[in-house]
Amino acid sequence: MYALFAVFNKAECLNEILKKMKDIGITGATIIDSVGAGKLRRNIGKEIPLIGGFMKSLDTDIANNKTLFTVVESREKLNKVMDEIEKICGGDMSKPDTGIMFAVPITASRGGSVSRVKEEGPKTYRAE
Repeated sequence: MYALFAVFNKAECLNEILKKMKDIGITGATIIDSVGAGKLRRNIGKEIPLIGGFMKSLDTDIANNKTLFTVVESREKLNKVMDEIEKICGGDMSKPDTGIMFAVPITASRGGSVSRVKEEGPKTYRAE
């Protein structure tokens, strides 16, 4: 299993990404609003402490990114969803102001489970 993290700068891509994830078989995700520290510093115009900067960012009109994270049970599905997210976000995540994605293997977990609907019916995956 893998934890996929995707930060994308175009919030309008979110609905299409979620639809594509569902088509692939990934039905659960957590989405949070986020802002990059560089963008925050540029818009405020000065260096700011991390915690103070975070709190101040809540009171600004700076456009927020969307950060999505989910659990993906196979490398094949991970590659597929990352390809689709990249297409939806403009086709090249290496372009400035597009976003970033990365995945990390899940070697241990506690609590919760990942349920996916497979052709043969519901199946629950748990980290071992």
